[in-house]
Amino acid sequence: MEQLLEIIKEEIRKAGRITFERYVELALYHPRYGYYSSGAASIGKAGDFYTSSQATRMYGTLMAEAYVKLAGKSGPDFVEMGAGEGLFAADFLRALAKSHPLEYGRCRYFIVESAKGMAARQKEALAGFGDKVIWTEDLDGLPYIEGIFFSNELVDAFPFHRVKQEPDGLSEIYLCLQGGQEEQSEQGAQRGPDEKLAFVTGPLSTQELSKHFRRLMPRLPAGMITEANLRVSEWMGKVGGKLKKGFVITVDYGYCAEQYYSPSKMNGTALCHYRHSTNEDFFERVGEQDITAHVDFTAVGLEGKNSGLASELFCDQGQFLMETLPWFEDSARRTNASSDELIEAGQGIKTLLHPEWLGGAFKVLVQSKECSLDGLFGRIRNRVESLNPK
Repeated sequence: MEQLLEIIKEEIRKAGRITFERYVELALYHPRYGYYSSGAASIGKAGDFYTSSQATRMYGTLMAEAYVKLAGKSGPDFVEMGAGEGLFAADFLRALAKSHPLEYGRCRYFIVESAKGMAARQKEALAGFGDKVIWTEDLDGLPYIEGIFFSNELVDAFPFHRVKQEPDGLSEIYLCLQGGQEEQSEQGAQRGPDEKLAFVTGPLSTQELSKHFRRLMPRLPAGMITEANLRVSEWMGKVGGKLKKGFVITVDYGYCAEQYYSPSKMNGTALCHYRHSTNEDFFERVGEQDITAHVDFTAVGLEGKNSGLASELFCDQGQFLMETLPWFEDSARRTNASSDELIEAGQGIKTLLHPEWLGGAFKVLVQSKECSLDGLFGRIRNRVESLNPK
């Protein structure tokens, strides 16, 4: 998108260079031209990527069963942070209304969505639920919550820094402009339109990056390029501040710190997604493709602890959803589900649980405040040990 590219170039001209985090922020969330803010984000089979909810309606259905059990320990609120096109919310509420009408009546469903283009799609998808869903642009707009904060592929969409381990310490990767002929204008000499974006390394833009890695991995492998998502701290702080009692469920691509910074990932995890293919052409299709990095769940756990949240469970999505199957089966019997419905459900469940597909691709972190998972998810062993920094 030429307009957004020129906005980015102009900011670099004025500042000399910008961090990769700032570049991602503009590419994804510029109010008019950003990938998410403008509504250009294309999700689904014909789009750039798809989520578990795009793959099958059973994702929202099984999470609704988990909600019923967890809400009994916490409270009836459910906050979805970054709701995509609203498919998860529709499946979740539909399943809750059918199988658990009492809990449906009690549930207050909030959607936190800062991207106006995405919020418009959500409101269209959820129009049939009347005023059941309440939207807010940010976490500050929420009341105090007793219940569940939930996100699916939210944290991997946060803007992130990139760093490199040099022989004498960490350097940061910035964007600058290279090439182009100088042209005269009323303002003086300026670079022409054939300037190109380029990477350059320099000193860290903030000492928060040093603190970040001291906690997680004091010394990265020599030459490694990796990411640091500093926005997790603010996000966890606001979630912890708004959660009076309940759970935080974070589902995303990612690893614990030991895996994230291992020699097998010398170039980090940053990628672009465009039409169901991945690439590292970060300067192409600006505002028209997704830019993402995997989640360091150890960092999420540590930031949550600073905000009063206890990490209780970290596992593959398949392991987590496997625990909900007996609850779903009980609901299916009570509501006399048809054989066609059960066949469709079985196909969706296989998609979500298979370890070589969505079941193994996504990780689930459950944190708690003023309550616990006691008595739930008991078949999952080694519940949080892998999160601890080594």
